[in-house]
Amino acid sequence: MSRQGYGAYTRSQGILAEPNGQPAQTSNRGLPLQKGKRKEDDAKTVQTLAGAKKGRSAFGDITNTRREGQLDYLPAEKVQELSKKYGIPYKIIAKKRVSTEQQKQSQGGDTLPSSSVRSVQAEEEASAQPEYIDIDSVDADNELACTDYVHSIMEHLFTSERKRRPLASYMSTVQQDIHANMRGILVDWLVEVALEYKLVSDTLFLAISYIDRFLSLQIVPRQQLQLVGVSCMLLAAKYEEIYAPQVEEFCYITDNTYSRKDILGMEDCVLDALHFELTVPTPRLFLRRFLKASAADWPTCGIWQSEQEYLAAYITELSLPEYTALQWLPSLIAAAAVLVARYTCYAAIPALRSLPVWSPTLVHYTRYRASELRTCALALHSFYVCAGSKVMNSLPAIQEKYAQPKYKCVSAIHPPSRLPEAIFADNQ
Repeated sequence: MSRQGYGAYTRSQGILAEPNGQPAQTSNRGLPLQKGKRKEDDAKTVQTLAGAKKGRSAFGDITNTRREGQLDYLPAEKVQELSKKYGIPYKIIAKKRVSTEQQKQSQGGDTLPSSSVRSVQAEEEASAQPEYIDIDSVDADNELACTDYVHSIMEHLFTSERKRRPLASYMSTVQQDIHANMRGILVDWLVEVALEYKLVSDTLFLAISYIDRFLSLQIVPRQQLQLVGVSCMLLAAKYEEIYAPQVEEFCYITDNTYSRKDILGMEDCVLDALHFELTVPTPRLFLRRFLKASAADWPTCGIWQSEQEYLAAYITELSLPEYTALQWLPSLIAAAAVLVARYTCYAAIPALRSLPVWSPTLVHYTRYRASELRTCALALHSFYVCAGSKVMNSLPAIQEKYAQPKYKCVSAIHPPSRLPEAIFADNQ
């Protein structure tokens, strides 16, 4: 039986099992037909739900009847069609249509006078007209997008990123034998390890987060710094990868400097120090959400859309070897990277120059105004400029990684010479 389980399979086939194990008779909507005095009530329920959208929950259609104010009252295709026709963001269209339909139902289905409809629409537009685009309405029918609770997920991530942060000053307050340059060399080497074993970027970001949190708590001699790195990479791979590398492969990648016992012993120390709290948001996690908002805001970007995404990922990853980047929250680094990537595309594509570099849509989903990104964005831009210089770049692993064709060779894109102050204005 597949991962979805027997219950989900029987529901998808319109079969519900009786207590004795025999299939139960069901209606054409997948609801069980009750026996006895509830048979007539069940028929009314089936008739009421005949036009309702097929639900996602384990309880069938019962929890998915139409609710007042529900924004996915219209199909996603209809919402997009209306949005294109009237040039209004998705959420405004959905609210106006829901309001009109509810008023029709309250008067027995009679059509409201045209003057009343116009006044209602005018009040809707004047009182609650959001300036941002609803980026989730286009995925209303995509269960993998989790549009029903994506806002709760993001709320949790924005809260939890402040709880499990490394100390931004641990090199001077905790460590005695290592310094920031050693950390940068270790991160640069771990980027090569991730490439060698084809690990996803989330594994790399998570491993470095474990390293920084561990170094914020425990004094580590320089002879064991690489051991801490491979042990944290092993932990992150177990967390993120489908097929994590074996311990022996990490022994091999260190030229057998450390034995299997050494790596597993350090892994145990890291877990104890972190209290097994391994779930932590990284800049890579926030970046996916912010890039979706950026794509909705710049639909004319066209063929440059994938380049913008890889460029933002490249700029975000350039922050990993930099010890000074620990002073910023992961969400702030991701938002600033999107800003720098957008301005790089903005300067290269004339069609984009009539659009704002940082829009209300991005303010809404990133929770940062352009002025709040200034310090971090300027620092990321300096990392970007240094990475493209053969003289100034002493840690080339990330630059070489994003020079590959599968990343659209974005590290070869010349960075803008500077970021103008105008892009940090809140009213663009």
